[in-house]
Amino acid sequence: MAQCQRSLTILSVFVLYASISYGVLHRVNTKVPSPYMDEVFHIPQAQHYCRGHFGVWDPKLTTPPGLYLISMVPASLLSMLGPHPCSPEFLRTTNWALSLLLFWTIHGLVKRLRPAQSAVAATTLSLSLFPVSFFLHHMYYTDTASLLFVLLSYSLSLSHRHLAAGVAGFVSLWLRQTNVIWIVFIGASAALREIQQRANIVHPGDSLLGSIGQLLKWAAGMDRGVLRVMQLLLPYALVATCFAAFVHVNRGIVLGDKSNHEPVLHIPQILYFCSYTVGISAPAILPLASPRWFVRQFTVPKLVFSLMLGMAMAICIGRYTIEHPFLLSDNRHYPFYIWKNVFRRHWIFRYALIPPYIYALAALNRSLSMDTTALWRLGLALCTAAVLVPSPLLEFRYFTVPYFFVRLHIASRTTTRAVLLEALWFAAINAATIWVFINRPFAWASEPGQLQRFMW
Repeated sequence: MAQCQRSLTILSVFVLYASISYGVLHRVNTKVPSPYMDEVFHIPQAQHYCRGHFGVWDPKLTTPPGLYLISMVPASLLSMLGPHPCSPEFLRTTNWALSLLLFWTIHGLVKRLRPAQSAVAATTLSLSLFPVSFFLHHMYYTDTASLLFVLLSYSLSLSHRHLAAGVAGFVSLWLRQTNVIWIVFIGASAALREIQQRANIVHPGDSLLGSIGQLLKWAAGMDRGVLRVMQLLLPYALVATCFAAFVHVNRGIVLGDKSNHEPVLHIPQILYFCSYTVGISAPAILPLASPRWFVRQFTVPKLVFSLMLGMAMAICIGRYTIEHPFLLSDNRHYPFYIWKNVFRRHWIFRYALIPPYIYALAALNRSLSMDTTALWRLGLALCTAAVLVPSPLLEFRYFTVPYFFVRLHIASRTTTRAVLLEALWFAAINAATIWVFINRPFAWASEPGQLQRFMW
């Protein structure tokens, strides 16, 4: 009976979510019928593929053609019933349909990572309403499909279906090249779980050095468990090998225009990500790691460590802060206004944010340490850095995948009340950003008559 009630609850939540989201999609298609922003590259390219012109490629596109190939599946079926369907409205609708699959993928992950079964539906709804992702579900961007296949790979890995997880991971590479880092992380996480189950070592609460020592001691034993772990890692290693071959043939990670995507050392990206994650999920994270807790837990050694960490942050901010030309020249994105009104207002503001950065790091570590091991958190931190630090551009879309890994792993500790507050908070952000996008267009003096719109 309880299981039936839970099934009815999640189904009702899904119908509500899908109905609201489809309403947003219809409104966007009505008010913004033509390709907008990056859609001016993605939609024409998808239309070439729909016509069978696979030799045509826009050099300004820097990501693989996975989304266009996915869109061809329903387009090919519908083309038998009438004129070719690859209009902007149709292509956006295919992306929206992927967001519905993402809803159920998130639900599966929440169920597995929240064994108490409390607030599963609410957590699924909250994460499905995550503002940056929810906004892009109604456009024709690669973000929805990319997140879907990374999380699907993780879900399959948690279910011990590693070959299927590798296949999903391989598909994710056709959507965004940096997903290879997340597939490596998923494989490493699977190996760590296998070792924990076989050898009963590396537990939440163990120190990082102690965990590494346990792991090395186990590996030195070279028993059958080591061979099993190597076998388990094979699908993920094959994905990484395929990607390495691509990089060799392509002579780099980026497809097309490489001039604006040269890798750099942008260390403050980690600070932006931590503060962004704590800020946007404050209703869920603050009850676990409030500013009051942060102040009360200080001892002399921790205070000294925080001062040293603050000094290191100050050096990174001074030497490695990067202002990408796109960030400063495009006033259609919200990061433009954050940078203009905070970071550029006065040089001291960049350093005044160091205490909040330290708090954000501590809050994330505390929220995650309740259910994850120090080794897992180190892996997540390294993979997040590998994705974000080489990017010269501050863009919230790049934070989405690591955000989901963080938020999914604090799910078991969040209360129903906190999750519902988070869902309402996300819904309010979505209502505001989508309303502004649709109802508050503006025009540049350099392009009179061409409407511009605010978006993430």
